[in-house]
Amino acid sequence: MLSAVVLLVAVAAIIGVRLLRRGSPQGASGQGPDADPASAAFSDKVNPQHPCHPGAAGARTKPGSDETVAGRHDTATQFEAYPSGAAWADLVVGFDFGTSCTNVVVQSPFIAGSRAVAVPWCGDRGGDSYLLPTELYRSMHDDLHLHPGRDGGDAAGGRFSDIKTSLMDRSADERSRAVAAAYLGLVLRRARRWFLDTQADIYERYSLRWAMNLGIPSAGYDDERVRSTFGLVARAAWELSLSSEAPTIETAARACHSAEARGATDSETPIDVVPEIVAEVVGYARSKRRQSGLHVVVDVGASTLDICGFNLYSPEGEDRYSLLTALVERLGLHALHGQRMETIPAGVRSRAPALDPSTPIPVRGSDYVVKPSDALRTNLDAVDDRYALACTNALMRVLMHLRQPRSPYAEAWKTGLPLFLAGGGRDFEGVHRAMRCAHDRLTKYTTTLGILPRAIPKPETLVNEDAPDGRLDVAYGLSFDRFRHRRDSSARRDSGRPKPAKTNGLAGHLEGRTAVTVRGRITPPAPPRTPRGCGRPC
Repeated sequence: MLSAVVLLVAVAAIIGVRLLRRGSPQGASGQGPDADPASAAFSDKVNPQHPCHPGAAGARTKPGSDETVAGRHDTATQFEAYPSGAAWADLVVGFDFGTSCTNVVVQSPFIAGSRAVAVPWCGDRGGDSYLLPTELYRSMHDDLHLHPGRDGGDAAGGRFSDIKTSLMDRSADERSRAVAAAYLGLVLRRARRWFLDTQADIYERYSLRWAMNLGIPSAGYDDERVRSTFGLVARAAWELSLSSEAPTIETAARACHSAEARGATDSETPIDVVPEIVAEVVGYARSKRRQSGLHVVVDVGASTLDICGFNLYSPEGEDRYSLLTALVERLGLHALHGQRMETIPAGVRSRAPALDPSTPIPVRGSDYVVKPSDALRTNLDAVDDRYALACTNALMRVLMHLRQPRSPYAEAWKTGLPLFLAGGGRDFEGVHRAMRCAHDRLTKYTTTLGILPRAIPKPETLVNEDAPDGRLDVAYGLSFDRFRHRRDSSARRDSGRPKPAKTNGLAGHLEGRTAVTVRGRITPPAPPRTPRGCGRPC
């Protein structure tokens, strides 16, 4: 009798441990361990009560720190015990490395119905839980973390916030590379750990084969400087993510040197870099709501304004797309914010917002000041007018390049050109104003029906029900296997983009004129005129 009781207690304990290990809301599908993962693909909707939130059931986050309590998955790439000879499961990490925030989506493109899941980062610092601020903190011991630690990380050792823009502007700088590699490595380690801790119900029966696609701020694959720099940093970051030690500037720099010495092909983990604008297109092109024909997508980010024209078609019944033209300009909302701040004189009481990924900047620059004078209000309105004008001109360069010579006979010119607004700044009124002005110009000076605003549909295989609209589109597109990115973006590159004016820094656009580089010297063209029909200058 006693032995039977002991046996029952032991069985109950084993079952209890099993349920606790699988009890995370993100990973629970409500199906038994022997259920077919493919059939369970869409029943495991993610619970908004993320286990990494402080105070949530099962929370493992230490207060005041980005690091969780050391666990068995800190640097692992496989589940603790997977069956010998198990089938392979390919997992693609879609890494949207943004200027102000980062998000990650992991997809299994060949099993479980191409199931994709976004990684939550906890909401303990405000903002959306899927948006991780792109910033790094150095402690008094010189190690780097995603959050300030109890030892006053940012005050003791420094805070790095312009990680992406520094890498873009100083691609050959060893320190910029090291900081970016350390940040990406910490994010990868944390994302992979979260996946192994929460997704066992679907994937623990498999041997995992990882790959990563990192988004880059490039209009095409032919930007060799950007591709090589970001590719090098991505390979170094993956190496750093496999270490249990917190990175430092020195260890990250060594990882970059090691990745450079090994080369792009000498890696067990496939790592690729994909232009963010391409990833934006992939998500829509693979959706059930896709329509054939000419389209334009405008991505409004913190540092850049990305505009892409593409054509969807179905040769022999297979969904394909080709990029026709793409343009990336330094017209992100941080540029506008900087110009507004420079316009406000010293000593004027300001209520300028903090640059937070979840908080939009005010519609009008005059909202930055408590009681602006008439002169200051006029100056701030002029900054906003110049920003809208610069966005309008950038959009018109792409539209006119599509009209002639890229796709002059597209049916969309007769029925209306579908245009998608995407990115964190897609709701900003200044961008909508630029789109309206571009529509007015098209209908006034060309024989077209202008622009038809559209919304990019929510990613169809993303299981996170509480995912923010539009903020995960790039990461989702990046989580497709890299072969599809290359195959589907097989447009001609010789004449595939308009000739954008190279600007003299961020201020080149926002001073109302575009600076053109002519044999090494900067020459401003004539000031732009104000077209009729747009209300204010646009």
